[in-house]
Amino acid sequence: MHRARIALETGATIFLDVLFKGQSLFYRLRGLRIYFFALGTAVRLLAAGRTTIGLKLLIASVGYWRLLPNAVVWEEAAAIPHPRILDVSSPKLVSLYLAARTGGDVLATDLNDREIFNRWLKMAEIRGLSNYRVEYQDARQLALPDSTFDVVYSLSVIEHIPGNGDREALQEFARVTKPGGVIVVEVPYRRKFEEVFRKTDSKGAALEREEFFERRYDAAALEQKLLQVVGLRLERKMILGEWLAIDPVINGDRLPRLLRIAALPWEPWLAAVNYWMRPDDSAGHPLAALMVYRKVA
Repeated sequence: MHRARIALETGATIFLDVLFKGQSLFYRLRGLRIYFFALGTAVRLLAAGRTTIGLKLLIASVGYWRLLPNAVVWEEAAAIPHPRILDVSSPKLVSLYLAARTGGDVLATDLNDREIFNRWLKMAEIRGLSNYRVEYQDARQLALPDSTFDVVYSLSVIEHIPGNGDREALQEFARVTKPGGVIVVEVPYRRKFEEVFRKTDSKGAALEREEFFERRYDAAALEQKLLQVVGLRLERKMILGEWLAIDPVINGDRLPRLLRIAALPWEPWLAAVNYWMRPDDSAGHPLAALMVYRKVA
């Protein structure tokens, strides 16, 4: 098993190095290492009789959008010895990885999803991660002390908070981050701002009527709502997207359900060859914006 994993990682490294000539290679490889960690965790779950959550993780290990953002979060956390980490993100795979690899204390949170206890905490227990905790928290009003965490990150969450909730959440992240600490935030991004309403909530549960689902920011909306926050210095802003428009197919309603499920294991590999990250949206199909902030000491 170990030799097969090493061979697969080596093959992926050579392939991506030839394909991209080093462009975002660091992040692609780090993202794939988190993917291999997910597969290893799935095998452990299956061996321990946790068949349902093991199969879920094996089939849907790393989503198409997550490969590169996961790697950025790891990069920032790995730069701090034994960091205290707050996860306000979805899903929680990278939080498990950080607990396993950094040795720091990780607190993974959600507003009301039982899966943080039924799924992610169970995975942490299988991995023997005593430094991993889960709690219900509202990102707009974190019941946590000031200046507690070295790293706070939120991938694909604050865009779902209605009203001014995205900015309120970012201000809360700033409050609970230590001076000199880092905050990583990812949100959907398009060339034209859009608010999406659906008859399902962010977890996919059916609603009686259409309700606010998410914002898809453009450059102006980012500037207005997320780029200027008191107490934070923006260190990096990156646009993420794809060369070929695969996302509308694999994450939309175009594929029958069985084909959609069959595509899930391939998403990290599709991201490895088709997803890009750069400072602007001048070409391709932009899908997300990722910001790295530093709390001013």
